[in-house]
Amino acid sequence: MVVADARRRWTRAEKEAIVAESAGGASVSAVARRHNIAPSLLFRWRRQFAAKTPSACTAPAFVPVALAPPIEECAVASPLRRAGNGSVIEIELVGGRRLRVDASIDVKALRRVIEALEQR
Repeated sequence: MVVADARRRWTRAEKEAIVAESAGGASVSAVARRHNIAPSLLFRWRRQFAAKTPSACTAPAFVPVALAPPIEECAVASPLRRAGNGSVIEIELVGGRRLRVDASIDVKALRRVIEALEQR
């Protein structure tokens, strides 16, 4: 009885081409299906070639960030000073935001407001 060799042979160039195809954000499973190979084999090739080729990005890079213009303060403080005995409580939240409330504010309502602002 003679058994044929069912194992396929891939050249290095073919492997690199398939790995490159899967590196472009394509699904590994989809690329493996197109080439009729197991996804695990493709993952093995990816590890094999990644270990031998130097990383294109060896140093950390800075990403430009655009900040929104600062929000102008609301004119909420004025009416609060007139309420009750005139005392205002200023609470500084995480990130430098400030919350000004009348001293007679309901504690439960204040807790809900602070929790909502801190979740942002």
